[in-house]
Amino acid sequence: MLIFRVLIGTWLIFLMSCNSLQELQKANLKRQQDAHARMKDQYVTLEKPSDTNVNVSGDGLKIDSTHYSLSFSEDLQQHTEYDTVSERQQSGHGYLVFMESLYQFIYQIFGFEPEHKIHVILHEIYRGTKLMATTTVHSQNRLQSNGEVVKIIRGIEMNFPMNMFAQLPVRAHELTHAFTQIYLLPAWFAEGIAVWVEVEYAKGRDHRKVEINKMKLTLDGLNAAQEWGGDLDAGADALTEWRYNYCYTIVAELKERFGEDFYPKFFNLMEADKLYQRLPGQMTTSFLVYYLSQAAGEDLVPYFESLKFKIKRLSKDEILDAVKSANKTLRR
Repeated sequence: MLIFRVLIGTWLIFLMSCNSLQELQKANLKRQQDAHARMKDQYVTLEKPSDTNVNVSGDGLKIDSTHYSLSFSEDLQQHTEYDTVSERQQSGHGYLVFMESLYQFIYQIFGFEPEHKIHVILHEIYRGTKLMATTTVHSQNRLQSNGEVVKIIRGIEMNFPMNMFAQLPVRAHELTHAFTQIYLLPAWFAEGIAVWVEVEYAKGRDHRKVEINKMKLTLDGLNAAQEWGGDLDAGADALTEWRYNYCYTIVAELKERFGEDFYPKFFNLMEADKLYQRLPGQMTTSFLVYYLSQAAGEDLVPYFESLKFKIKRLSKDEILDAVKSANKTLRR
């Protein structure tokens, strides 16, 4: 009878522990969902931020704030809404007040910010169209005193035709690029995380999640999303929309699996050792997945292999060896 009571007591303690763990997991999930909802609600209020540190030039051609400089292209200066000093001053002032608030919004999502001011250039027509906005991170290789070649960020430039600048989700998408592309991310991940912010936080409606196991393959049997170099240089093709949606789906799924802190943790890990600065070119997917795995606390190589990504499991030593080898080549 005593043994039976002990077993019953042990079983009850086990059940109580399981219930407590489930309650804790539910509480954590609700906390994350509530935080996400607050961020989405906050985005609605961005049109009325506090007006601070915005300085307008006498001719209204240049406006500066804490994190931005803004200028009007020559073609926009001919537009009837921007062809006088007062119109440019008033409009530019209002634009940067909003962009400063949006900057803080993106900062809250990722927990880091670029070191450089972001130069925003507004156009009537940009690259022959009113339907394309771009963000460019300018970098250069610099030889250090210890003989290493390090990639240095020189500046960040955002170009918008007014038709695109007027769309708030587009601004959020491009500002996400301004924050995250200082890490020279693979194009598929860079676009995926920008669409994630655009849809999940800025309430954009141009993209949606797709079935992650229904992938498009190249002739080599690889996922067509991984080899995407972006559509700016090569132009859009039949897979462009699917790529945006599919890459967003991957980014969103990882966040759902590993929580709200997953991406801040991921970027903090990369910033801690700054190995991305020592890469010879764009970051590879294998390098990216090394840090995603570190942030997740589990090996994500099998996950990406299941999605037909061409990937190699890297160790920290292998990354360091590759960086050293690349530096030797660059110094020749």
